[in-house]
Amino acid sequence: METITTTDYTDALKQVIEKRYTSDVFCANGYQECAICMQYENGKWSVYNAERGNRYDEIICDTVLKACLEVIRKLTHRVEDISAMESELLSTIYAKRIA
Repeated sequence: METITTTDYTDALKQVIEKRYTSDVFCANGYQECAICMQYENGKWSVYNAERGNRYDEIICDTVLKACLEVIRKLTHRVEDISAMESELLSTIYAKRIA
């Protein structure tokens, strides 16, 4: 059984997002203008909307999984879409664990 890495989480999130949205709506490596951003700093994960050089609606998460789930929630407010994307994310991540 393999250990799940941070990259596994962010790669799985990118896969889920890119099936539904253009690739420029999300950035996992810090600030990107007009995107939902996720970045690791000071031992925590920040998830925020980036616009005009500012960070809006920032949420601090203590795990990468929580940060990934927050990104999904920022992308859509439709409960059905959130549920489907979260399930797909978890399936993708945990498929690696049992492989």
